[in-house]
Amino acid sequence: MAAPSYHGRFVWHELFSNDSGSAAAFYSRVLGWQSRPFSPGSPYLLFLDRSGRTIAGAMALSDESRALGTTPHWRGYIGAGDVDAIVAHASRLGARILEPARDLPAVGRAAMLADPEGARFGVYKPLQEANAGAPGETGFAWCELAARSRETALAFYQQLFGWELRAPMDMGGGFHYQTFGLGGQDFGGAYTIPADRPMSPAWCPYASCASADEIAGKVIASGGQLSHGPVDVPGGGRIVQFFDPQHAMFAVHSMGVAAAKPAARPAAAASDAKAPARKPAKKPAKKPAVKKGASRPAKKAAKRMAKKPARKSARRPAAKRAGKPIRVAKAKRGSKAKRAAKARRRPAAKSHRRAARKK
Repeated sequence: MAAPSYHGRFVWHELFSNDSGSAAAFYSRVLGWQSRPFSPGSPYLLFLDRSGRTIAGAMALSDESRALGTTPHWRGYIGAGDVDAIVAHASRLGARILEPARDLPAVGRAAMLADPEGARFGVYKPLQEANAGAPGETGFAWCELAARSRETALAFYQQLFGWELRAPMDMGGGFHYQTFGLGGQDFGGAYTIPADRPMSPAWCPYASCASADEIAGKVIASGGQLSHGPVDVPGGGRIVQFFDPQHAMFAVHSMGVAAAKPAARPAAAASDAKAPARKPAKKPAKKPAVKKGASRPAKKAAKRMAKKPARKSARRPAAKRAGKPIRVAKAKRGSKAKRAAKARRRPAAKSHRRAARKK
């Protein structure tokens, strides 16, 4: 019998938190998701996207789980045609059974496991194949595994679900990222946790969004904390990883036009950077002379102050070229005295000439 189309693919995601109500409010503000009880009075919440489609669930951690040290986290469920067979196989490969396979009324059959390195994941068989959602239409774009050894960790899942491993991508600095998928479609990746990074092996889901940059701003405004990004990623688009207020790790991925917008910002910033260089050339010469809104007396005073240095500078060079600045001043005063003396002597000169003619 052929395996169902959802076998080996992530078909459901679930948030475990200390307070599912406040968690739902956070994701509503950040992603626009709405929430409602699974059934009247049920503590289990369903997340719905803007179109009203159910895409994920949320529930509060039990007292027993918290006592064991379980912290808020997101958990992905991998589809399985036979949940019990997968659980048995996983146990033989070194996985721990956190919750044995059990039937969920009106939902299907599921189990909770932890892989050999401790990363939690679920195994799920929906009652109807249509309930699993078509690949790429679940509201989630990617699932990422942080492992102590990506090669060893992926070998475990490869044996369970037959995942196809792609060639590792060299990200530089000795860091390699490996994608995986089924039937030519990639839906996840894995990396080895750097030795200096204090974190435990875990899965992190990526929800689809219009703009990772906008989500980053909303995360901060809503009390979350950015972990990585926003940043471009190989293959296209942008991502941002963050912790919600209860410290559950989550991520988003954006594609298309919204992802290309940040690339245009440096160009706009560059054109804006040129504008200040042109403005100083015009304004400094005009503003000190006459300011807008100044009164007429102020404008006239400014003009007089601007002209006086010019007249003084014009006189001094002329005096210096004459070589005798003091004598020039005296000569002007002397010529006036001579003219005054001549004026005084004229009457005496005329009387003297008249006396001479009489003789």
